[in-house]
Amino acid sequence: MEKILTNSFNEIQIGSDHFSVKEVIQTFEKLVTPERLKKIDLVIQNRSSSLIPVLENIYDRGNISAVMRSAESFGFHRFHVIETGTNFKESNRITQGADKWLLVKKWKSTEHAFQELKSQGIKIYTTALTESAVDIDQMDLSVPSALVFGNEKDGVSKKALELSDGNVLIPMMGFTQSFNISVAAALCFYAARKKSKLVSIDEAQYLKAQYILNSIQPSQDRIIKVLKSL
Repeated sequence: MEKILTNSFNEIQIGSDHFSVKEVIQTFEKLVTPERLKKIDLVIQNRSSSLIPVLENIYDRGNISAVMRSAESFGFHRFHVIETGTNFKESNRITQGADKWLLVKKWKSTEHAFQELKSQGIKIYTTALTESAVDIDQMDLSVPSALVFGNEKDGVSKKALELSDGNVLIPMMGFTQSFNISVAAALCFYAARKKSKLVSIDEAQYLKAQYILNSIQPSQDRIIKVLKSL
């Protein structure tokens, strides 16, 4: 089932139909065990929308899956993938199901991805070793921000650098001047987590509806049929 994050958080899109978040929760939470509901509520209490990881043209599918796992583990739930080449397919062996709890948006163009993020008032920062780069610990990541990681060979694209609001780096003390992307992402997530804000009440309810559906895993057609019968 495709997961789509709406602007208001009051409704959830399933296929081409829209349904009330409250209605989804009331209809399907009875099918989830009390233990699972407790876990869902506990996880959501620590969810943050402050940071959105954006991966641009990553070659190694395993690296994407590893970054997804780190993002979810640190409490970030929005995730964007820009893929102009091979389509990305999650690796369950590496994500260990993390992708199931992320709201993943895929793009075929860096420009389109950035336009959408900026239209939502989100600041976009690239990660690259440039003279203008700022230590990530000095960035104000308490405001909604997207952090863009480029591919293993060339890093972020020139277009991404051109369209971004700034550039960040992770200070390094040795001869080596780069981290593996999954390591770099995890370090950035740790730094951002210390400054991030938790989700609003409305967004928390949206996530609860999404996680309940993910927990019972009904088919999309079945969900729509049940909700339309109410």
